[in-house]
Amino acid sequence: MLDKIWFILIITIIFSGIYFSKKINFKNYNFKNLTSKINKESLFLALGTKMGVGTIIGTTLSIYIGGPSTIIWIYLFTIISSSLIYVESYLGNKYKEKTMTSYIGGIYYYTKQGLKNKKLATLMLIIFITTYSIFFLMIQTNTIINTLLINKKLFTLILIILVTLLITNNVDEIRKILNKLVPIITVFFVSISLYTILKNIDLLPNIIKLIFKDLFTLKSITIGLVIGIKRSIFLNELLIGTTSMSSAVGNKNAYVTANTLVLGSYFIVFVISTLIALLNLIYIYKFGIHDTSYISLLKHVFYFHYQNFGNYFLSLIITLLASSSIISGIYIGLSNITHLTKNKLIIYITKIFVLSSLILGVYIDTTLIWKFIDIMMFILISLNLIIIHKLSDLNNFVW
Repeated sequence: MLDKIWFILIITIIFSGIYFSKKINFKNYNFKNLTSKINKESLFLALGTKMGVGTIIGTTLSIYIGGPSTIIWIYLFTIISSSLIYVESYLGNKYKEKTMTSYIGGIYYYTKQGLKNKKLATLMLIIFITTYSIFFLMIQTNTIINTLLINKKLFTLILIILVTLLITNNVDEIRKILNKLVPIITVFFVSISLYTILKNIDLLPNIIKLIFKDLFTLKSITIGLVIGIKRSIFLNELLIGTTSMSSAVGNKNAYVTANTLVLGSYFIVFVISTLIALLNLIYIYKFGIHDTSYISLLKHVFYFHYQNFGNYFLSLIITLLASSSIISGIYIGLSNITHLTKNKLIIYITKIFVLSSLILGVYIDTTLIWKFIDIMMFILISLNLIIIHKLSDLNNFVW
């Protein structure tokens, strides 16, 4: 049932993407415009949220289920839906509010100010924080513990210490950590991946053939298409609220920020996701897919490329990417709560919930969590899409 409803939503997103591309005069495809000025603070926060374990695990999962050509469907949907990234970012920046030291914005703020609907805005914020700053964080720590060669109790202790240090900090200090961490992770991952791919550059023509040979198979245009589109939504965190919140930080205007975050979206898909796909496809071209799970495939891929260091290297990358998402999730949850209320008890309870979710993620089976996230994301995206269309109709925006 949920799959059928998701299919209707996907079709709606595609038509909305085309509609808004025309509405914004195709600025989402103007690379000269996209790269002319950059809002670095917004970019690093957005990359921090998107460069979690979902990037590496999600791309591998897509290929494992949908086949090699799934990456093409991810590309196509990202291109079509990029106008929604632009519009969401524009609105997040336009309706931002001043804090003591920075700005804050997002779904709550453009729904409250733009639609003058505080009840709907509050509902959206509750769903957003519950989904992203609690349940998504469980996935991050669960993935780390399933790839790290470390005792669960020891990992939990380290986690409690590090997260406690984070949540007792000022929220702006958390964002400063992201500003330093994200470029380091990005350069490290891109450099190592490029080096590995260049070592196997002779296989690249065969891999391209493999992708396009698979593209028009029945599996690709059914399973591959659907999984590719859903993965693109997850990779770009399309319309779930993180992009619009990222757009509010910094002192750049709505146009610069919207361009920046479209560029960030392209970077995640066309650079990071492509590198991960190629690492997988080099292995698949040589050996095929005989693994019982996508985690098993990923471990074999890293062992093939890096031999005995493969498991350690995979653990390091997963830890770095998950850390980026965890810090972003903590920042998003706490910055919203601390701006909306000065009630110390509510802020304290929020911090306890965040810490508890991270610890729970180490020990629980995340199958039900993923189903819950799937439902919550469907609700968030559907409502956000309606809100964006209404705001566009009510206001004569000069996009």
